[in-house]
Amino acid sequence: MIKSSLTLFFLLLTTLTFSQSYKLGEFDDNEISLSEVAYETDAPAVILVSEGNSRFLSGFLETTYFVRLKILSEAGKEYADIRIRYYAGDNNTESVNGVKAQTTNFVNGKPETVKVSKDGIFNVDLDDGYKEMRISFPNVQVGSIIEYQYRKTDKNLTFIDGWTFQSKLPTLFSKYGINMVPTLEYKVLGQGENYNAGVEKTTDNDKYSWTLRDLHSLKEEPYMKNYRDYVDRIEFQLSRYEVRGDYGPKWEFVLNTWEVLGDEVISMYSQKGFYRSNPIEKEFLDVDLKGDTQLETAEKAYYFLRNNFRVVGEDWIYPEQNLNQLLKSKVGSPVELMLTLMGILKSEGITCEPVLIGSKGYGRSDIVPFPFLNQFDEILLLTELDGKKHFIDLSQADAPFGYVDLDKHVTAGLYLEKEKSKLVPIDIQHASNSIYFSQVSMNEDGQLAITNSHRSYRYSGLRLAQQIEGIQKRNESLEKLFDEEEGVVFENFKVDNYLEEKDVLMVNFEMKFPETEGQEMILFSPLKFSSFAENPFTQEYRMFPVDFGYAFSETFNTVVTIPEGYELDDYPLEAGYTIDGEYVVFIYSPTIIENSLKIAAKFMVKTPLIPASEYENLKYFMESVASKLSEPVILKKKISI
Repeated sequence: MIKSSLTLFFLLLTTLTFSQSYKLGEFDDNEISLSEVAYETDAPAVILVSEGNSRFLSGFLETTYFVRLKILSEAGKEYADIRIRYYAGDNNTESVNGVKAQTTNFVNGKPETVKVSKDGIFNVDLDDGYKEMRISFPNVQVGSIIEYQYRKTDKNLTFIDGWTFQSKLPTLFSKYGINMVPTLEYKVLGQGENYNAGVEKTTDNDKYSWTLRDLHSLKEEPYMKNYRDYVDRIEFQLSRYEVRGDYGPKWEFVLNTWEVLGDEVISMYSQKGFYRSNPIEKEFLDVDLKGDTQLETAEKAYYFLRNNFRVVGEDWIYPEQNLNQLLKSKVGSPVELMLTLMGILKSEGITCEPVLIGSKGYGRSDIVPFPFLNQFDEILLLTELDGKKHFIDLSQADAPFGYVDLDKHVTAGLYLEKEKSKLVPIDIQHASNSIYFSQVSMNEDGQLAITNSHRSYRYSGLRLAQQIEGIQKRNESLEKLFDEEEGVVFENFKVDNYLEEKDVLMVNFEMKFPETEGQEMILFSPLKFSSFAENPFTQEYRMFPVDFGYAFSETFNTVVTIPEGYELDDYPLEAGYTIDGEYVVFIYSPTIIENSLKIAAKFMVKTPLIPASEYENLKYFMESVASKLSEPVILKKKISI
């Protein structure tokens, strides 16, 4: 990922920075005596203080950082190796210096401090112009307080990184301050539940600060991978700056409208050759992609590029190659392939334009209603095919036409059109459900046997197809799709992948239970294939929303033919569960007809993003669902009279 910037032609006068309120080696009694975090008692370490202060100098921004961290357990010692990533680029866009660091232990109540030597502070080159400053602290023990401070300078004044208040450790105190100057005006963009609910903000002339306290650590949680969209943080984008004009000072605006921002990006794509007037496919590809309908033409073009070009590199909005280089190499990044597809469709008379989006996990749960370029990191194509709008994505090499990476299922994006760029809603409709059919009976060997047919549609089908491909590449049995269970034999797998033609993947297979032969009583769970046969939510509390990714349902239809000589002893009773708001719903309905037990069940996620405030209700709901799905059917031999 390349750190983008715009060039500003003006000089800034040096301003006074905030006085730093914390200093190395100056501890209070609470910090010295602290042995655990009251609201997170299992924390291996804790950030006591995290503070940053920024000021503008001539042509760059300088930020001073101070961090104080305490080790609470043996596991916490791993946090004594600090890594600070920054973008140097080709002209030292960012640089780090003035590093000081030390370890303090307390022996009989007295502090003993060891400073980090020069050998313990060093830089490492990473890819794409990034570097990492590393600090390795000596003599770290349980109870140690480690501290470090440094300065970072940044020549990119259009976008200021700002501050992230949370970290992988609980944080007792986190503060960011900045001294603004009269010649610059910035849009301030804050986010996060704690930030919105209780940030302490101070203003003193052009000095601003934001403080948060007692923050939980950022922990991995089930059904949430987009943590960055919800963490408490603050950042800035330049909106205008003052310059000298013929008649005195005047203001120059920076990306102040969606139209201006859109034209800036279109100009960049044009310079790379992706907006062409000549037909790409006829001049360079020597292929006829014309279909009977616009939809058929778009599909042909999509599959031609997907099957004949290799997608590599990061999904990002900035192409590195120009169009000619891509067409020669036939290897390109997702944005390069999608812009090429756009050119092909345009040359066929199809309306098609890029849409900039901020993908899930890039940092924003909702789009900022201001032309803030850094909120966008990926693109889609928006086309009109036979009078209907379609979003097209070419970032997944194994995805059929019309599939959009789930991380791109966001609420809105910036539609790029010369002098007419605008925000547009993104609503990608799909039915990504799973249907499970099962027939339970006794085979000719007197063993319980189950014949299964699973149908997975759209995104559920694609995910399953990817799992199957991985298993087959490892030359393993497809029984790896399911949890291991003693006394169960899987056989006769058959996979039919119709995702490109019918949006469905079908898996048929059989199961038999050899140990049931001749048993007086047979016990089995008829709905063992649900993704929620075990409750995934076991944590005491939750920081982030639950994100199921998309709305879907799992439908189960099981018919149990009661074997001759047996009778139904017990079976799960009818049930139905939901929570306030009906985000999720579960229905279980058994029916006895003659010598058969029919079970119909359905699990539905109606609203895929469930707020953390509903976590306790969701946890109880999922526990009830898992319990119901695990309830057995019991058959017993009839007593001969």
